[in-house]
Amino acid sequence: MLAGIMLIAAGVAGLLWCNKRAFDRRNAAGVQEFRSYGHSLGVRTLERLARLGGLILILGGFGRFVMVLATGH
Repeated sequence: MLAGIMLIAAGVAGLLWCNKRAFDRRNAAGVQEFRSYGHSLGVRTLERLARLGGLILILGGFGRFVMVLATGH
């Protein structure tokens, strides 16, 4: 059960990290600012992968949590 909770927490932390980074890059008009086009591609790709990883961790954590509740182990 603890492993499931830890996976969920890690996934949520990853999603919050990505969203905070995107929020901090926004200017007064709400537009994200990057140093260059290459930087934009790299950062956005990294954050997409991190979001996907976070969602996988959350789903895995819920799956683990449900398995523990269903089997009692």
